[in-house]
Formats: sequence, structure tokens, C-alpha cells
Amino acid sequence: MTQNPPEKNSLSLYYPGFKLNDKPRTYSSTALLVAIVLLFASCTTTKKSIYFTDIATDTTLTNLVSKNFDSKIQKGELISIMVSSLSPENTAIYNAPQNSIGTQNGYLVDPNGNIQFVKLGNVAAAGLTRDELKAKLEKDLLPYLATPIVAVGFLNRHVTMMGGISPQVLPITDDHMTILDALAASGDIGKTGRADNILVIREKENGKEFKRLDLTDKSIFYSPYFYLQPNDVVYVEPVDEKVNRTGQIISYVTTGITFIIFIIDRVIK
Repeated sequence: MTQNPPEKNSLSLYYPGFKLNDKPRTYSSTALLVAIVLLFASCTTTKKSIYFTDIATDTTLTNLVSKNFDSKIQKGELISIMVSSLSPENTAIYNAPQNSIGTQNGYLVDPNGNIQFVKLGNVAAAGLTRDELKAKLEKDLLPYLATPIVAVGFLNRHVTMMGGISPQVLPITDDHMTILDALAASGDIGKTGRADNILVIREKENGKEFKRLDLTDKSIFYSPYFYLQPNDVVYVEPVDEKVNRTGQIISYVTTGITFIIFIIDRVIK
């Protein structure tokens, strides 16, 4: 009787030692383990900066720097002043555009610290808070308006963000802006900058003041530089480009190896 030739399969043509009744090899579990390890390795280069690493869980910090300071009007600032009263027909003249910087209209504080206000002439503004200037104008306008109400705002206050972060000029829309507010508005530090080496450059009357901050340390909450001031420059030290490029290459290589292992595993199974 003629015997049928041994059954062949496509794998036996390329792997002579392979038999149809061989037990399945454990390629899947090994490939999966390697893929997971490489995937985590590739993800480490894209993590965000970590802040406040020395703060324990459920900690309460006390006696922090206070935001309850008076923000003074400065020379060279553009401020908005809106007037209303019980005689609205007489207030329009006080709300007409006065000075402009770019597309903004307001009252420019001159080098002597004064603004030119309708009917009042020179009004000393530099060194006053918004509330103090508001009260002064409301009092001085009493001979001209019935129960005048004045609102004072800042128009051109800003801080400048530079270095290992999205560079931009951020307007200060409130009396207070923290360094965390400014960093968040700039897209956070990410992998391009160092959270432990941030330089704040602050204008002083006779020069500039430089202060380095470490956002991995809770001492930032006690620093007078936690609250930014108008015209502050925040410089985030960039991460070394060589280190950054090495991390990117490692990420690409590990991702590629993971993909290749996955394809091989699918073919062999």
C-alpha cells in the first residue's frame, strides 16, 4: 500500500526543524513584555515638569507671601478712566479717547507722574492705587457732575515670558498675577525648560533686580517674586539641546523596536 507523503506546511519550507505537531512557542508573552517595557521607556522623554516635589501629601503651608499689597500706578502706564453720573448728558466729554498706545486709548501717565484730565488739568496719578485715584477724581469732579462715579483700570500692564517656554508678552488683566498663572498661560514648561531654574528680572527705580526661583521647592510660596509685577521678565532656563535630542532619538528607536516586535510576533503566531 502506498503511503501518503508527510504533510508539509509553509513554515517547514523555511524552518526544516519545524514540525506540525510542535507545541506553540511563547513568543506572544515575551513580545508583549518587551513591548510594554520599551513603551514606558519611550514615554519618559515626553513627561511634563514636576513641581513642588518636597511637599508631602495633605500638607498645609502657613504664613505665605500675601497678595494683599497695593498695586501702584507707575509713570509711563496707560490707564482707563470711565466716568458716570446722575447727569449722563454731561459725562460724555470725560469718556472721550485721550491718549493711545497701539490700539488702546486711555490716559497716559507722563514722566512727571501726571495725567491730563478734562476740566481738572494735571492730576497726580503715579504712586496712587486705583482706588485712591478713583476717590480723588470723584471728589474733584463734584463741582461739575452730580454724584460722579469713576472706574480706573490698567491697559498696558504686562509680563514677558522667555526661554524654554512659549515666548510671549502676557497682559496683566488683574491687580495680581502669580508666576504659576504666567507659566500656565504660556503652555507650561514641559520638556523644553527647567522648573528648578527660573529667572525673574524686575525693574527697580535705579536698575534691575535678578532673582532665581526653584519651582520644585515649596519656598516659592514664601517668595515676594511669587506675585509678578508689571514689566517683569520671566526667563525659563532651556533644557540642553543635546539632552533633548538624545531623548527624542531614544523615543523614536524604542517606538520602532516595539512596532517591529509586534509585527514579528503576528507573523510567527
